[in-house]
Amino acid sequence: MSNNDNRLPYPYGNKVTVRVGGKEHQDWLSYDIDSDFLIPADAFNFETNLAKNQPKLADYSSLQCEVLINDQLVMTGIIGRQRESVYKGNRSINFAGLLVDCSVAQINYQGMTILAAAKKIAAPWPAIKNVVLKAEKNPVLTKIDIEPGTTAWQTLIKLANSVGLHAWMEPDGTLIVGGADYTSPPVATLCHSRTDNRRNLQTIEIEYNTENRYSEVTFLGQSHTKHRDKSRHDLKWVYKDPTMTLHKPRTEVIHDAENLEQLQKHAKKKLADWRLEGFTLTITVPDHKTQDGTLWTPGQRVHVIDEEQGIDAIFFLMGRRFMLNRYSGSCTELRLKEDGVWIPDAYNEKSKRARGRKGKRKGVTDRDKKRRRRKRKSKPTDLAVL
Repeated sequence: MSNNDNRLPYPYGNKVTVRVGGKEHQDWLSYDIDSDFLIPADAFNFETNLAKNQPKLADYSSLQCEVLINDQLVMTGIIGRQRESVYKGNRSINFAGLLVDCSVAQINYQGMTILAAAKKIAAPWPAIKNVVLKAEKNPVLTKIDIEPGTTAWQTLIKLANSVGLHAWMEPDGTLIVGGADYTSPPVATLCHSRTDNRRNLQTIEIEYNTENRYSEVTFLGQSHTKHRDKSRHDLKWVYKDPTMTLHKPRTEVIHDAENLEQLQKHAKKKLADWRLEGFTLTITVPDHKTQDGTLWTPGQRVHVIDEEQGIDAIFFLMGRRFMLNRYSGSCTELRLKEDGVWIPDAYNEKSKRARGRKGKRKGVTDRDKKRRRRKRKSKPTDLAVL
């Protein structure tokens, strides 16, 4: 069924392969393959039937495995759990993934670039093939306190976040430190409409979340050169969110801040994370690939149109989940976020242009701007005057 470029027909023509212990398997009752920029390691779960005369299986737990879809590598992981069961004479086996992490050696990272520090942390791990920086600059680290017992991944994320960046793993085992490039063209247009023939999605869900959004945030820090009174903070920066109409102030203490510039960098990373949490667009589509045969991958940009909800904008694909089960067949869950918000410091101008692009209902800010315009146009009621 495959053509010259190994792409199978859309929809539903997929070959899902798991390689482990020098063997391959492709016949599955169900599977769940999840990948997200905010999750340290991809999660996976596979279930298959076994023939009655199948000999006893080897123990594959703790072995490295690869997951391929249509001969394209989508994940490299470790089998953390293997479970065999018998139900009414039918034998089945279930594999589940594992995040491998351990405590990191106590090292002084001050003065190192973030790329050099990432390579130092990744050096003991043979599964990490390469370390790559995806950002405009390679910042130099200031003093960062790493507590004893902190894991390697926690250390790496703390160091990357201190300079406004993030870290994640690519399917081929490459460790990336940096952020998203918001100049890539959208890979697809997803449409939900009663009349438009382009409609091509199964479900759509919009979530607004104000749990970590604040009208005013006061960031406090203490430079490492002043130790006399640890209860006093000699660094301060205040941010006011004009889009948050609810009075909800917050004070946030940043412990690793050498100066005001570092305090602001930590603060802006925290603010971007909170804004990212404020809006999520979850869409389920049939199959695991776009109509031109491209597999869904975190980091892609997607154009979404929903006439009923008034959405017409480009969104950033933060995570995707490939699924197969007896109820809905093969489908993909896409978790979309506001474009240009995640890790804006990696490519500052590119992310700024992405946030400034026109669109309808493209995120938290878009909705709140409309709300404020309506409020200015409307006359105050008696209740509002009181």
